[in-house]
Amino acid sequence: MKRFLILIIIIILTICIWAQTEIEEDTTQDSIKIETVVIDTLEEGIDPKQLLVEIIKFLNDKKQMDREFFLPHLIYKENFHISSPFNLNLRITKNGFSEIPFTTGNLQTVQNNQNIYKRIYKRGNIYYNSLEYSLPVAITETYMGLGDIDMNNVSVSLIKGDIFGISNLDLQFDYLGEKGIWQGVENEVIQNSHLYLSYDLDFAKVHFDNSLIDQTLPGEKDIYNYAYPFESASNKENEYSVKIENNIIDIGFIYKNNDYTMEDRFHKERDLMQVLAQKKFQILNHQLDFSYEYVAEDIIISSYSNPDSTIIIKRDDSFYIISGDHESNIFGFKLGDTGYYQDENNFQLDSELTKEVFYGLNLLGEFTTRSGEYFTNLTDIFPQRQSRSDVGGGIVIVFPLIRTRAVMGQHHIEDFNGNYYYLQNSINLGLTKNIGFKFDQWLRNEQINYRVESNTDIWKYPEWQMSNFLELTYSLKYNNAIKLGLKHIYHSSYSYTLDDMDTIFQNDTQNFNAYLKIQLTNNFEISIDAVNLTNNKIMFTNSNHPGTHFNFNVHWIFMN
Repeated sequence: MKRFLILIIIIILTICIWAQTEIEEDTTQDSIKIETVVIDTLEEGIDPKQLLVEIIKFLNDKKQMDREFFLPHLIYKENFHISSPFNLNLRITKNGFSEIPFTTGNLQTVQNNQNIYKRIYKRGNIYYNSLEYSLPVAITETYMGLGDIDMNNVSVSLIKGDIFGISNLDLQFDYLGEKGIWQGVENEVIQNSHLYLSYDLDFAKVHFDNSLIDQTLPGEKDIYNYAYPFESASNKENEYSVKIENNIIDIGFIYKNNDYTMEDRFHKERDLMQVLAQKKFQILNHQLDFSYEYVAEDIIISSYSNPDSTIIIKRDDSFYIISGDHESNIFGFKLGDTGYYQDENNFQLDSELTKEVFYGLNLLGEFTTRSGEYFTNLTDIFPQRQSRSDVGGGIVIVFPLIRTRAVMGQHHIEDFNGNYYYLQNSINLGLTKNIGFKFDQWLRNEQINYRVESNTDIWKYPEWQMSNFLELTYSLKYNNAIKLGLKHIYHSSYSYTLDDMDTIFQNDTQNFNAYLKIQLTNNFEISIDAVNLTNNKIMFTNSNHPGTHFNFNVHWIFMN
């Protein structure tokens, strides 16, 4: 894989160097050349200038989404790998279907989907939807990276409308290959692929998705990560879905097979089926997205804990999920509600109320309540229930260059309460004509009052969590630029003391990364990342980290 990556990068750099002879030319010449390429691929009757405008708009919207998508959780990201010491307490849907966790947590679901779909985070929910592109010009986007300790990755995405000359038939294909000891002691190897097809019948649109996941993961990615931090597991997943959209009601079907093995410990397999009915309503200042799902899953777990026998556990379950997303604007009050209901032990509701009191200044109130069932270990027959709630208030400031969200509230989980506040800042300024400044910050503080020391949930809430991102951009002519960036992530020790805490968490953790990016036109960029500048060997509580290392990356968007 490494030789393959090196060869691709050499070819790209050769093309890039050759292309630099034209950088000093007028940008209008670049537009003419692009239009010429576009014209060569089109039938007569299509306006190439309008087509070029639509292509650029699609790419700009995608880049804007990549810049703005943010999860309010402590997440460490390197290339396409993400990790966190804490569970992501959120709900994920993909093309309208609820993601039903099995062996890995929400963090791995985000990692597998983050570069494939359109994504929106809203009120404790992530919505993934396919990138719908119907223009007849093919766009290929590639990310390729090499690291000095085998931190290698390659991501390729191809999208095109009217494939094989068939009008209204669109395609998207994605591949992600990744390898490295990103965190912990076990190597992580990923080979994921995704195929999306859509066909517009005028009265309805048919969507087909197929995802293949083949991964070797460290035990920390397991849903029982604290029990197996130094193990390695094989995770395979095959998913097929069909969804039909029309003006009456959207319907869909999904089938998924999971195969997960942690050698010498256990093997888990699941067959999952979901049926979806979805409808959107728009009435004056009110909007509602309502869905109904039937879910059936068969799970077989083979536990190897006893060397003389194999414990086999079978779980057959079926249930219904009703979910909705609601937005209203009443007399200047903006109300939003997002949630789902499965039964009295499994539900979630996130509500938000805002009111603008001055230009750009809004008052905010937020409320969350949720309940979920989970198995504490593999051999459990009956699940345990956990409920939690949050209530808070604050302000939201939205100006063209600055965005701020500041909230204070109380967090309640079963046997403890936590008084919290969090701050989210985003600043994007032009310091001079050529120099830009961007700063993003997320900070959360929580003080815990616990009643039962054995409650492991309190281990997930340190006193401080913080992530910072700073980027300086020096813009050159003809859409070229030089970018310098610094990333910082930190969590503190805890606001409480437990007798058995030392066996789980040893200390606070912080990490600094820096990068240099050279942008050559809007569609080509090379970068060098310096990872873990402080050379921490321990990261995120007790997890090992490979220390300081460097990555070389190439990002290329090609229109054919």
